[in-house]
Amino acid sequence: MKIRGNKAIVTGGSRGIGLKIAKELAEAGVSVVITGRNADSLSKAAAESGAVPVVWDISDISRMKAKFDECVGILGGFDILVNNAGVFDPVGWGMGMLNVTEGDWDRVMDINLKAAFFMMQTAAKYMLENTIRGNILNISSVAANEPLQGPYGASKAGLFGLTRGWGKVLAPTGIIVNGIAPGPVATEMNGWHEGDPLDHSRIPTGRFVLAEEVAKLAMYLLSEDAVQIIGHSVVCDGAYDIK
Repeated sequence: MKIRGNKAIVTGGSRGIGLKIAKELAEAGVSVVITGRNADSLSKAAAESGAVPVVWDISDISRMKAKFDECVGILGGFDILVNNAGVFDPVGWGMGMLNVTEGDWDRVMDINLKAAFFMMQTAAKYMLENTIRGNILNISSVAANEPLQGPYGASKAGLFGLTRGWGKVLAPTGIIVNGIAPGPVATEMNGWHEGDPLDHSRIPTGRFVLAEEVAKLAMYLLSEDAVQIIGHSVVCDGAYDIK
């Protein structure tokens, strides 16, 4: 399986899904920069994955172009964006929707949707200006398919829509945009820690999805074999979301 590119930026790459994708890409010979806000976590992830760490808070839109250029300089180019950085916050679920504050809303949306949008924009501009046939892969969530009550699901539904729209518009340029919508994954974000049981009673397969499984799917979507899959957020959830 040949990856469609060789210079990648993986946002939120210090742990979980982002780290596993970075590791898979590096093992496939791709030069990878991982970003995140915590220098210590990034350093440990870099040692594990073989990626280069760059401390970067992508919610600071005013610094996005400068930080992106820094990453491109490290890589010596760019052709793959894995838009993975995100926050999970159950605020507003159920009747809690009546108590969501503007601060709650902005905290989730600034990372999960606003920053993701401007990362896509920055990456696409670079690829178009340099005539690069690259890939953008957005990591969303099956929460986008649920009845929405709070900012988390709304942010992921927004990312679904952006993936479809950008995928269609950019397809003629050779820039392929897709997404992955995981269900409950065995990561710290979902309250799972190394050594915990993988059992999950609400998933028909009986266990959490593994971050490695999401990473393997990402590799396929970033490969030459998947060039006709465009604008889709592919679900990886053990049938969790099927009602």
